[in-house]
Amino acid sequence: MANSNSPFGFQQYYGGAGGAPTFAQTCYKVDDSAAAIYFGDLVMNDAATGKIIIATAGTQVITGVFAGCKYLSTSQKRTVWSNYWPGSDATGDVEAYVIDDPNARFKVMGGSTTFNITGTLTNTTTSPIGQYAQFAVGTPNSTTGISGAFLSSLGTTVTFPFIVVGLITTPPGASGTDPLSAYNQVVVGWNNQILRTNGAGPTGLA
Repeated sequence: MANSNSPFGFQQYYGGAGGAPTFAQTCYKVDDSAAAIYFGDLVMNDAATGKIIIATAGTQVITGVFAGCKYLSTSQKRTVWSNYWPGSDATGDVEAYVIDDPNARFKVMGGSTTFNITGTLTNTTTSPIGQYAQFAVGTPNSTTGISGAFLSSLGTTVTFPFIVVGLITTPPGASGTDPLSAYNQVVVGWNNQILRTNGAGPTGLA
């Protein structure tokens, strides 16, 4: 079965860190005027406010993956728990839940043939595993609140936010599990992240 081009952002992967009761999540603040942030989006610190905003692809240090929020709804006049921040309707700051454990792992879709292997499963000639990876924000789903982020490119740039550490190959036949085709799913770990250090600040930074 061919993989479908159906990005879903970054989903916490069971092989990484995190468990009850926090699941590697930390509470952060989002300004009530900040742009929308969806479940599975990457976030970064806003130097002007000290709060988090949706991350843009580049060499910025990533704070973590957005996993929902709580805020006082202006229109409903009650506290709302949501898997995404819609970008408006809050009175005061939004309380956001962010997966920021430096050892966390995430499942994500590769956006092109760059992320699939070549050769065969038993005789691979090229593989994305071990390479740095950049992301794209993509188009989120405003109905479900799910991110549209995906991996956009591989390279040797040490300030890319992720390292590819594995391929998703199960369950057989499911979309995303064919590592020989485009839009396959991979497992990534942090590279350039706020809590991950190499002795001189976030990995990749001097």
